Amino acid sequence: MKTILLALLLGCAAARASVVNCPPAANSFTVLLSEPSGDALPDRAAVERFLNKLQFELDQTRDERWINPGATPVVFRACPRRAPAMDGSEFSPEVVEQLNDQRVLLEIWGAVERDGTPPTLSAQINYLLVPLRFAADRRDAVQGLPNGLQRLRYPEAGAAPTQDAVQLVSRPLDLDAFVATALGLKLMRERAYEPAHANLCRASGLLGAMLKRPLTGRGKADLAALREFVGSSAGRVLREALADPAYARTGLLRLQQPAQPCAGAE
Repeated sequence: MKTILLALLLGCAAARASVVNCPPAANSFTVLLSEPSGDALPDRAAVERFLNKLQFELDQTRDERWINPGATPVVFRACPRRAPAMDGSEFSPEVVEQLNDQRVLLEIWGAVERDGTPPTLSAQINYLLVPLRFAADRRDAVQGLPNGLQRLRYPEAGAAPTQDAVQLVSRPLDLDAFVATALGLKLMRERAYEPAHANLCRASGLLGAMLKRPLTGRGKADLAALREFVGSSAGRVLREALADPAYARTGLLRLQQPAQPCAGAE
């Protein structure tokens, strides 16, 4: 009985620690950068340095390759002490709905390890695409919903090793692909047809570039399924826009064909 009680207490404590609130940016779309696990970041100071440097790298020192709708930016936010389990078990439908309502596009976390001789860094990084998981939780009548939790390992086979954890995981192509995907799906639900279509087509091209890398296993299969879904979603946006009497008669999407929704757009 004592053993069972201790396990329950430890489980509750772990759950509380893993879902520490991280307020999203106001008047923005947000990408949450949650704490990684693993022995490459040995203490609290190292974890916080990693998160702060990663946020700066993503927010300030790179070009975004998604289509920004109007004046609503996409902001990366470091989330100290927010440490989801590797399987994402904390992301219940209620948690995902709250994130979706707060216009969170992605949550990113994982494990960063240092091993081998000489020691090198490796990582498994999880990308929770909030609008996609939200649609799955609602059981939307959409065929072929792919996995809303994409997992990738770094470095890929043949890639140069690095001793810098931020450089290992701050992959511009991957992040831009997932941001464009999540943003396109979010805007599609909001009936913002033109930026939704633009982001989904941009995402299709970026995901295609990712699939040219030497990926293997479930990660590659999930990514391929995501790209197929993104392409079909771009077609869905076109059909919905053309069927919507409120969509402008001179709208740019009237120049596109739903059978080839991203022709010339990627």
